[in-house]
Amino acid sequence: MLRYSVVWFLVGLGLMAPGCAERSTGEGALSTATDESSIAAADGATFLLAEEPEGAVGVIAAREQGVDNEPIVVVGRVGGQANPWIEGRAAFMLLDPSMMVVTEGEAMAEGVLCTGDCCAAERSNCTTIVKFVDQGGRPLAIDSRKLLGIQESDLLVVRGKAQKDEHGNFAVIADGVYVRR
Repeated sequence: MLRYSVVWFLVGLGLMAPGCAERSTGEGALSTATDESSIAAADGATFLLAEEPEGAVGVIAAREQGVDNEPIVVVGRVGGQANPWIEGRAAFMLLDPSMMVVTEGEAMAEGVLCTGDCCAAERSNCTTIVKFVDQGGRPLAIDSRKLLGIQESDLLVVRGKAQKDEHGNFAVIADGVYVRR
């Protein structure tokens, strides 16, 4: 009897194995494969511009003047938050070049904001998120520091399209970036 139980147990495992293999190549694995293929297709050099685009406006002006889905060129510094990076994605915060952000508790002057909650509204008016997206509109699954070789406080000129919604949220869907050195 024990022998038959073991045999049926092994047969059962054998029947379940193909189901497990199918699940592992199902939707979850597909999204991982898509992420991996978007990383492989994401060559940062294709986004780095050799020449600075003309007509750049600061983030504050871009938020006011930008029209949804229209071309825009924005200049700013990587920053505006304690951590301006969207970890693992080709997205980051850009701060108007006329502004500076310091750690909460540091002395502040004209054009200086802190990272604390007390300055959150002011920071949101002078920052925007910059996203490099795939064909489906999702941010590329690679860290922007790795993709573009940029760091916090770098002065960038970003070319792309404005993305605005009815709530006043503003973003730049980027197709190119020039790093001012």
